[in-house]
Amino acid sequence: MRLVRPITNSFSAILLLLMMFLLALQGKAQENSPYSRYGLGDFVPGQNILNRGMGGLSSAFADYSSVNFTNPASYASLKITTFDIGLDYNSRSLRALNPPRKFNSAYLIPSYMQIGLPLSKKKNWGMNIGLRPITRINYDILLNTRISGIDSAQYSYLGNGGTYQAFTGMAYGTKNLSIGFNAGYMFGNKEYSTRLSFVNDTINYKTTNSADTTRFGGLFFNAGIQYKIKLNEKTILRLGFHGNLSTSMKATRNISRETIAYNPNAGVVVIDSIYSSQDQTGTIVHPSSWGAGFMFEGENMWMFGGEIGVANWADYRYFGTADKMVNNWTGRIGGQFVPDFKSSNYWQRVTYRIGASFGPDNVQLNKAIPQYMFSFGTGLPVRRNVYTNQYTTINTAFELGFRGNKSNDIRENIFRFSLGLSLSDIWFNKPKYQ
Repeated sequence: MRLVRPITNSFSAILLLLMMFLLALQGKAQENSPYSRYGLGDFVPGQNILNRGMGGLSSAFADYSSVNFTNPASYASLKITTFDIGLDYNSRSLRALNPPRKFNSAYLIPSYMQIGLPLSKKKNWGMNIGLRPITRINYDILLNTRISGIDSAQYSYLGNGGTYQAFTGMAYGTKNLSIGFNAGYMFGNKEYSTRLSFVNDTINYKTTNSADTTRFGGLFFNAGIQYKIKLNEKTILRLGFHGNLSTSMKATRNISRETIAYNPNAGVVVIDSIYSSQDQTGTIVHPSSWGAGFMFEGENMWMFGGEIGVANWADYRYFGTADKMVNNWTGRIGGQFVPDFKSSNYWQRVTYRIGASFGPDNVQLNKAIPQYMFSFGTGLPVRRNVYTNQYTTINTAFELGFRGNKSNDIRENIFRFSLGLSLSDIWFNKPKYQ
């Protein structure tokens, strides 16, 4: 008789990935997107990296070893305890038409961290605990102009911040139907600053700075449902729907209007404060949204589906004030296939994914801003499950996106590489005697 104990290699890997996640979360990304000035900022992709390889399809996706937090009803399909973490490398190319300019930026940010738990395999009862960023605010824009009757002037627009969610979710399912929810705390901050400097060779003008710093947070709740239809012995159709009501978050705001100067040693120095208001209280309204889709599945060999998502961003409010936000929709289509998951050839057991998404942006500046994203990805098995009973997969997603076209003043080209580790190793299992 010998005691088989869980190995520690996987635990060490998790600790390393956790440290990388926290460092990326705290680090300042070299990002510069003027669109992030509006609303709560630019969205971080809201799907698991596995799903992003299929264009973001997630409404009707469920798997026994993957955690799909977009539709919490999928937790009912979990059969293996799974630790899932992801990181994104983003590269942006920004083109402005008036005057013609081009900017590039690149940055690394965390995507999510979560752990899925099958509370009861027989009763299709699952749970998830996670942390993920929702939006990012990061821009630094210079605008040179001339104020009639005064002089040449330079406006500097700066912004930082973002929104995050810490959540837990649960789902319960029957043979064909599953229902689930996510609940947690959504929080973040917005830091906006506008500086005006006059350019003159003879007169030394002072620089004015208008700053707005806001902290906010509140509870959120979303829910989902999935229904499975067996078409034949090898094919099923899964339908999915998920959504959330609008969320009102409590916010505290500090406003300052001041005259500043720049000192090479001390940095920005406040000369005079024209107006200051500290600890103003109010609310930020995060709008409702929903998504619905379908997925055809063929006996662990292939998946194909489509979905649509709608968000009511015209209802967004910041201390009672609307922004340049509009209701928008996103269509998605994609799929995946495995050539032969029983093959001895490694590349025959790799999962290959492809997809696309499209729709108008939730920011509208004079005219609609179209968005397109094309993606492909892989699911790379680390160990052969049949021998080790270890379900470890490295998921990758490559995304190429376009925001705006020739009719918009600002266009963005986006390349994103995402790397995720879905780890269900034997250290999760109880010791066994043989």
